Amino acid sequence: MNQELIYKKNINKLMSLTNFEYDKVKKRPLGFHLDRVNFMMKTFDYPNRNQKFIHVAGSKGKGSTSNLISNALSEYKVGLFTSPHMHELTERIKINNIPISKKLFNFYFEKVWEIVPIMKKEMEQTPSFFEFITLLAFIVFRDEKTEVSVIEVGLGGRLDSTNVIDSDISVITQISKDHTKILGNNLEKIAIEKSGIIKPKTPVITSKQKFIVEKKIKYVSKLNKSVLYKSSEVDLKSRNFQSDGKFKQKIILNNKYKFNLNLVGEHQIENLKTAIKTIQIFKNLKKIDSKWKKITENISKTTMIGRCEILNLGSNYLIADGAQNNKSSKALLKTLKQLNFDISRAIWIYGSTEGHDSKETIKCLKKYNPKIILTKSRIPKSKPINNILKELKGLNLDIIEITNNSAEAYKVAKKISKNNENIIAFGSLYIAAEILELVKKINPEKYNYE
Repeated sequence: MNQELIYKKNINKLMSLTNFEYDKVKKRPLGFHLDRVNFMMKTFDYPNRNQKFIHVAGSKGKGSTSNLISNALSEYKVGLFTSPHMHELTERIKINNIPISKKLFNFYFEKVWEIVPIMKKEMEQTPSFFEFITLLAFIVFRDEKTEVSVIEVGLGGRLDSTNVIDSDISVITQISKDHTKILGNNLEKIAIEKSGIIKPKTPVITSKQKFIVEKKIKYVSKLNKSVLYKSSEVDLKSRNFQSDGKFKQKIILNNKYKFNLNLVGEHQIENLKTAIKTIQIFKNLKKIDSKWKKITENISKTTMIGRCEILNLGSNYLIADGAQNNKSSKALLKTLKQLNFDISRAIWIYGSTEGHDSKETIKCLKKYNPKIILTKSRIPKSKPINNILKELKGLNLDIIEITNNSAEAYKVAKKISKNNENIIAFGSLYIAAEILELVKKINPEKYNYE
């Protein structure tokens, strides 16, 4: 059997596990804790220990920040664990910023799948999808001997499956209200959950935060006797520019190092500052001088799927962004204005996932009288259109079409869009990814969800 067939067989087995990313889970099960994950780690001789880890939590920007840190560390053999994936599952586990091969995935999957019958026998339980993929990533990084690995939290922090690592640095990107049914209904509670990744006597780096959030991070850092550093300590200037039809940012670090950033938007500058501060502290821990010319060259290679990704369609542009809450949709609008896009001349494709408030996400668009196409992604956790309509009731928006899937929505948008009338797909990373697949002619993995 060839590697592709083995891979498909393994993916089907993996998708048979309970998947909180895709399933319509309102809250964690009663008694949710990390005992199961610790049992899994013990069974495989603790791959969560004796490795160099940088742990990244936050509401917005943790994916971009994790990728920026990983690229910045390209002089090392660097591991990167992120979620969700956009087109293929192997995107979640990278070595040297490249997804692991299907052959390598298969090799480790068959080893790690042994945990399923072991847990059934000893605990009368099975691991969840995310618990399994976390264990798999840690084993890959250990056995492939990465020199440092960047680990992005899946959800929250304190009770996330990744929070069994002995991290060297904790990073907390901007915190806002998200997953309130799981993490708490106010910023204070959410900040406590995210700050749960802070380990005793290890450095903490935080992005710019609201006062109540920063207060909680300071409090948890002090409890752990961990020194707190801020992204604001980084001296960085930026301006937008266009090159070869692509939008980028020109960056100057410390009035000395000039490089380009492929990620657009002021929020990405905050993520970049957080990543650079992390690199400074990492180098300090290793007592190595930072070679910023090389580091910034490596940072300039960072690309991200569906983070205000802009594609030239000829007579107009497609903008695909994972904006899924009020803060992120405001950031999207601000970025589009800074890039001189006419927001009033656009077709908006919107779809959401359970757990995110459609009214809060879309209400900042209202003053532009947007023409909106509603749709849903292919994942089971995609929010039904009727639920979106209920949440948007009272905004009196111009809903021009209701479609059953992303392909249908994009087809309608292409048909009705006029010259210089851009198409903007947002509401979740899944919507952004599915629209990009259509434009880039990417054949994604599709799963049998059980």
